[in-house]
Amino acid sequence: MTQNRTRRRAVAPRGEGTRLREEILDATITLVEELDDPWQLSLRAVARKVGITATSIYLHFESLDALLLAAKHQMWQQFGEEMLTAAEASAGTPYDKVLAFGRAYVTFAREHPGAFRTLFTKAWKLPVDDGMTFAGEAQFGLLADVLRKVSGSAEEAHLRAVQLWCGIHGLVVLRQPMSQFPWPDVDKQLESMARAWTKPI
Repeated sequence: MTQNRTRRRAVAPRGEGTRLREEILDATITLVEELDDPWQLSLRAVARKVGITATSIYLHFESLDALLLAAKHQMWQQFGEEMLTAAEASAGTPYDKVLAFGRAYVTFAREHPGAFRTLFTKAWKLPVDDGMTFAGEAQFGLLADVLRKVSGSAEEAHLRAVQLWCGIHGLVVLRQPMSQFPWPDVDKQLESMARAWTKPI
């Protein structure tokens, strides 16, 4: 007979359900980092990681899809907070803030490759927070606000922010599949982008 290797937890005392929910999310994110395809994840795998039964997860998440969306939402918050913190902590010039933002973007992708892939998986739609129109609006807004200082209009700042985002993201995602291309140093490329898109009109 196959032994059940799930590490059993004691029943959580009253008021500790929130902590268990966070443990489930943390386990999900850890497993997502280990998988090439987040849809390979199963509730049983998450339950084994936490040390609970799979049915216990349903007390906090109605389905695997709901759990994955919650995990993605938490990963996006971490991703966004790291970029905002880096940009806000940098020197006051638009160039410095844009460069810090780009470096934080690249660093997150390098240190959390599974989470980064998951955040930009086309089929994995993410519900947005109240008052927001799209995921990452705060981060994009920071870029647009910074670029407004060197642009002739809000529309121009918006376009610059779009182009800059595409450039930084392309820097990250193209290097692995196009490894034979003679890529410049990452930081030099970021510096070039920051100079180009913070040049006053």
